[in-house]
Amino acid sequence: MPDGNAAPQRRCLLSGLRATPDCLLRFAVDATGAVVPDPAHRLPGRGLWLAPAPGAVAAAKARGAFARGAKRKLQVPEDLAARSVAAWTAHVAAQVAKARRAGLVMADAAAAETGAMLVVDAAALGFGRLGLRPTPFTGRLAADLALLARLVGAGI
Repeated sequence: MPDGNAAPQRRCLLSGLRATPDCLLRFAVDATGAVVPDPAHRLPGRGLWLAPAPGAVAAAKARGAFARGAKRKLQVPEDLAARSVAAWTAHVAAQVAKARRAGLVMADAAAAETGAMLVVDAAALGFGRLGLRPTPFTGRLAADLALLARLVGAGI
């Protein structure tokens, strides 16, 4: 019998890797039948999931993995890889701004004083070093930063 507290698992279209949704990139199909990035996991449908890696979006497009996953013909934009990076970057930037407004991001000195902080060095992505108060929101933010880093090939 499955555990009711276990996190749901999704499967990567390319590798078959099973992971929680916060470890995979989500794509959806819009009303016109085109594949679009969905970093906020808000668009309707089951979603099409990819393990984040540089070139993963292009490889999925080239192999027809999106159409196979959706079980129908789809329009896959030529610049889907660039749109994906732009969408995840904008999503993470909005989440960082929201965390700052909520007072969940602290300066390095304050982070060092408390000791119970999640410190993320996201300088390679243009967000600098972030000291985050541990909350479910900042945990999701850290996961989104890690996804973006793996998507663009930056190491966090």
